[in-house]
Amino acid sequence: MADAWDIMNESALATIQSLVNPVHLHSVTAVSTTKDAWDARKEIFEARENARLLPLMHELSNLKKGGDENIIKYASCAKGLRQELSMLGNREDENALMLQILSGLPAESYMIKTVVENMDGKRNLADVSANLLPVGQRRSGGRSSSMTGIKSQALAASAAKKPWDKKAEVR
Repeated sequence: MADAWDIMNESALATIQSLVNPVHLHSVTAVSTTKDAWDARKEIFEARENARLLPLMHELSNLKKGGDENIIKYASCAKGLRQELSMLGNREDENALMLQILSGLPAESYMIKTVVENMDGKRNLADVSANLLPVGQRRSGGRSSSMTGIKSQALAASAAKKPWDKKAEVR
């Protein structure tokens, strides 16, 4: 039985060694079992993933919407970074992504940012993008009464999430 195991181990080890990049060959030739070779490869891949993780986190935390950039493109870029981070094991909930997207918006978007930040419950990318899209379109298409447009957009966003309280209407 030991001979059969040794033959299978040597065969599997040879297969791993033949598939490894020459740069990493030393990590799998210095071991005697398939498990040791597998563990050595695992360490190399984990180190590579960790090396990629920090720049992605930095890129997401510093992501800012450009002046002429479409809000959908901006939000898609943030979502793509989040997906890459998720594949590397860094799972972030949707609320954290929404707050990150909002923090990268220009100062002129303060009203809509405030409304979205104060929405009840979980935020999702589709709702936030839908609320931000008309503001971005108005800003790029024409600048007439942009502050009024932002305020009305903020009111519309809050009204869609919560019905008006009759007591609040009477002041």
